[in-house]
Amino acid sequence: MPIQLPLSLSIRPSVDFSTFICGRNGEAISRLRSGADPFIYVWGTSGSGKSHLLQACCHQSQQEQGQPAYLPFKSEHGLQPAMLEGLEAFSLVCLDDLEVLAGKQDWELAIFNLYNQLREAGAKLIVACDRPPAKLPLQLADLGSRLTWGPCYQLFPLNDEERLELLISSAERRGMSMSAEIASFLLQRTPRDIHFLILLIERLDQASLAAQRRLTIPFVREILKL
Repeated sequence: MPIQLPLSLSIRPSVDFSTFICGRNGEAISRLRSGADPFIYVWGTSGSGKSHLLQACCHQSQQEQGQPAYLPFKSEHGLQPAMLEGLEAFSLVCLDDLEVLAGKQDWELAIFNLYNQLREAGAKLIVACDRPPAKLPLQLADLGSRLTWGPCYQLFPLNDEERLELLISSAERRGMSMSAEIASFLLQRTPRDIHFLILLIERLDQASLAAQRRLTIPFVREILKL
């Protein structure tokens, strides 16, 4: 019987492939969307979209009647390797922030066992990390070997033009009209991390609805205290 994951590990409903700006990551996205590989490893710096894509894969799996599990490790504390037991019952498992677990022998062994169990069950595994497999300080050589058994893609952060597109399209999906001038204003005065920008749009949407006001630079200044 599939285990029940804590709610804190659930995927965000608004994070799917339709809300991801491709940029230079077209090949990686096509491979992830195909669902053809039993194992894929993606890596990149903060803001390159790793977490977004893993959750998008989970959304797609759900739409195809699969049962995915998304486990991010960077923001979770007190987790134990035993939580990976039984995950072979899922059709897709996505492990985010692998770098947090590298060098911890008990976690490495648990991931190694999970890898083999998923493979035997015909299920899929996608791993995201901030560096390529060869750069991980792994203690378990067999795990390092397994991490090279499938496609490995570096994800590249969006450039400024693509970030503008992200802001404008994200606002449009929420029924807001955001001009290029406002989007540029935000990029010049806020962190450029993709996750932060998406949360920024959500905050502006809530404020716009509550105040019944359209987006203008004075309104954005007021809400975000810029």
